[in-house]
Amino acid sequence: MRGLMLNKIGQPEDLVLEEIPSPTPGTGEVLVNVHAAAVNFPDLLTIQGKYQFRPDLPFVPGKEGAGIVAAVGEGVTRVKPGDRVMIQVEYGTFAEQAIAPEHECYLVPEAIPFDEAASIGIAFQTSYLALIDRASIQSGETVLVTGASGSVGIAAMQLAKQKGCKVIAGLTTPSKESIARDNGADHIVDLSVGNLKDSIRDQVHAVTDGQGVDVVIEVVGGEVFSGTLRCLKFRGRIIVVGFTSGVIANMKTNYVLLKNISVIGVDRGQYRDNEVDWMHRVQDEIFQSCVKGEVGMPVQAHFSMEDVVGAFDLIRARKIQGKVVLEIQK
Repeated sequence: MRGLMLNKIGQPEDLVLEEIPSPTPGTGEVLVNVHAAAVNFPDLLTIQGKYQFRPDLPFVPGKEGAGIVAAVGEGVTRVKPGDRVMIQVEYGTFAEQAIAPEHECYLVPEAIPFDEAASIGIAFQTSYLALIDRASIQSGETVLVTGASGSVGIAAMQLAKQKGCKVIAGLTTPSKESIARDNGADHIVDLSVGNLKDSIRDQVHAVTDGQGVDVVIEVVGGEVFSGTLRCLKFRGRIIVVGFTSGVIANMKTNYVLLKNISVIGVDRGQYRDNEVDWMHRVQDEIFQSCVKGEVGMPVQAHFSMEDVVGAFDLIRARKIQGKVVLEIQK
């Protein structure tokens, strides 16, 4: 089979498309013929050796994919050969075949094409966990989503809107306003201006009659986190989802105490490993909402494996407006 192999830590330019042996599923594992794979910022970090999980070299990157089950290992009962599945793994989907643990294989409805199936998993699961499980959002609340033009941001805006919330999109690139509006944003906050500690609060207050927001889904980190903390209402909740800026923020706990704020973290991987049945029910719900047209991940561009660098160029240039997909095989 063909796969994009990384033989040394570096950049996407170091990926080599080559013939590699087909893997064999072990106990509790599933072999999938991959049709489409999503390309994500964490994939770039993995290639650069900066992600928290570091596979042994050489390896095939790729954390999300979708395709058809080719074979199953001993003890697998959730899926069978021929099933259409979406998979999430630490690495391996940038190849014509990939191995996934059984609990990371989600049955895909026939109405959902493989490119969308490969794109919808991690973003919508993360946003669902953040909004529904951790923040317990309620209809009528106001939700601020930072990094709103990325896949997690898009999913969070759609889900918040679906639950009857007012949505404010925080954008580091104001020219991406249209993608935010198309996916549920009622108002826009400019995160590219200076003095974010004050400007985020001032912008949010300007569109909420000085009230602030009930919930923040915080993806960016750094000074953005500090600014969003200050725009929360009394008893507001800020959900830490990531640090796309590369800067982990520090927090003064006196402010949390004085405003009765909850600061909550979400790590999808912990749910994946500890709440398997619940995660499958959540993903089934997401898929059904997708089939009904209530939510969906816009696929911004498709690339061949030969042009994988072009896919990563969109990420490095911060031009992402949804998901970028590798077409692995028809």
